[in-house]
Amino acid sequence: MSQNEVLETDVIIVGAGGAGMRAAIAAADEGARVIVITKGQAARSGATPMACPSYQAAFAMEDDRDNPEIAFEDTCFEGRYLGDENLIDALTHEATDRAMDMYSYGVKFRKQENGKFLQVVHPGHSFERNLVIMGNGYAMAAGLRREMLKKPSVKLLEDVVVTRLLMDDGRIAGLVGLDMRSGNTISVQAPTVILATGGYQEMWRWTDTEPGLTGEGVFLAYQVGADLVDLEMMLFYPAGLCYPNEVEGTLVQYEGLLTKKYCAGEMLNGLGEHFLPHTQALPVRDVMMKLMFREIEEGRGTPHGGVYIDLRNSPRSGEEIRAILTKLDSLPYDQLRDLGIDVEKEPIEVMPVTHYTLGGVRINEWAETTVEGLFAAGEVGGNIHGANRTSGNALAETQVFGRRAGIRAAQYALNTSRRPVDLTEVAQEAERLEQFLTPLPSGIRPIELKRKIKKIMHDYVHYRRNREGLQTAIEAFQQLRVEDAPRLCAFDKHRIYNYEWEEAIEAKFMIELGELIAASALTREESRGHHWRTDFPAMRPEWEKHTIVRKVEADQYEVSDAPVIRLKDRTKIRRTADAALLEAGVLEGYPGD
Repeated sequence: MSQNEVLETDVIIVGAGGAGMRAAIAAADEGARVIVITKGQAARSGATPMACPSYQAAFAMEDDRDNPEIAFEDTCFEGRYLGDENLIDALTHEATDRAMDMYSYGVKFRKQENGKFLQVVHPGHSFERNLVIMGNGYAMAAGLRREMLKKPSVKLLEDVVVTRLLMDDGRIAGLVGLDMRSGNTISVQAPTVILATGGYQEMWRWTDTEPGLTGEGVFLAYQVGADLVDLEMMLFYPAGLCYPNEVEGTLVQYEGLLTKKYCAGEMLNGLGEHFLPHTQALPVRDVMMKLMFREIEEGRGTPHGGVYIDLRNSPRSGEEIRAILTKLDSLPYDQLRDLGIDVEKEPIEVMPVTHYTLGGVRINEWAETTVEGLFAAGEVGGNIHGANRTSGNALAETQVFGRRAGIRAAQYALNTSRRPVDLTEVAQEAERLEQFLTPLPSGIRPIELKRKIKKIMHDYVHYRRNREGLQTAIEAFQQLRVEDAPRLCAFDKHRIYNYEWEEAIEAKFMIELGELIAASALTREESRGHHWRTDFPAMRPEWEKHTIVRKVEADQYEVSDAPVIRLKDRTKIRRTADAALLEAGVLEGYPGD
């Protein structure tokens, strides 16, 4: 298309992961024309292809123990009661049907010898609940892509970086993006946009996710006035490899490796000592990461700054371990053999890494944001899981809220008038993007600026936080915005597939978003789930509420709070806190019985 051509459709979806492609399928089934835009390639980039195989679906078991109501209660409790229950209800009651949708698309789940789906138990589940996707997230993404492209009304635009949402009279009118294949800006007119861009884990130094999760979807929503919620809540997954260096951050599933029913391995500190509390089930992620960090910080870590997962003393035979690892897909790289590691003969070193964005754009149960015509689905949405997420709920979330967003966006688009795209705004955005290619004598490369951002987040907004550090982070981001952002430029001047140009766009967004995250963390004066304030170490009942960030003016924002949406009496939700966790000193103020 030419530089000035404007595409027109009913529904624009930004992101082609699990949520984005499921939204496209649903919107097309409602009769809408859909354009899916992704800055990589569908089913080959983003978070979904990298996902582990776990999909939480509460089938009623043969003895009728498990059901969606129990899954609902587990999710409320393990989220430390910070998740909106209207969203949790939709998630837990629809996840099974959405899994069967994927099954009909050709996505395969592991089965037992009797032909029933294999389900495994992970920390935080009352019963065996996780389906195991054969081929992990890549197979899931491939199946969704295949189904999506069967729809004649769906158009896929790959390698396009969306840089601005367009508004008219308080409503969505379209968007502007940079086409990496041509080096030109493109604009699309539509009355609805569904953001399905994933999270912002790449803000931190240690992460198990891919480099594209830089949070631009969250910031794009903020720019047009959408409420952001609980930005301070970043989930740290306990087990990312910290050695060898070539694969640092790569996730290994501690649930399958350590659970007694499966590999029955041990987690040891650098001195070879056990340090986990003696509980019936493994600690969930927010608890486990605190226990691990305590060993590392107090000088009992491994040579490369982590702890050990050791299978050598497992009561299982080597053959049994290999069969379990294969069945559960617990280890990458051919069970680490490709790295020269034999887990039957040597322990592996792991440490907590950023894994999942719990905060993001505030939505309702139909994925609607606070801006008319704007929707958000998947990890970019922020008020579902609360302060901690259990295994399997991420992939389930993509399907439940992807479908819901697609249905409601299509219905809205087909029953509302089109808003014109302001070509002056499009030209202004094109000029802004072009400036990144302008040579500057004192220019700073995007990679250098990203390193500064990551250092600020690691030093002051990591898993341990306090007022002084968070205020320092806010001031540091403000300084970057004034001193470094104007010097940001791509030293490579090629227009086509200029990755440094894309990184410059991302880095600019990351500066702004970093300050909002730090401000949210400063506002929440308690410790809850993955948000750990050393100056407010307890979970405080008065802070059982959301933090809300809202744009006020061009460079001004306000942080407020909002109540959590309840469907049940708080005292009637089953609570199962283990006293041993309280004794371990990592759950002060935990809402137990």
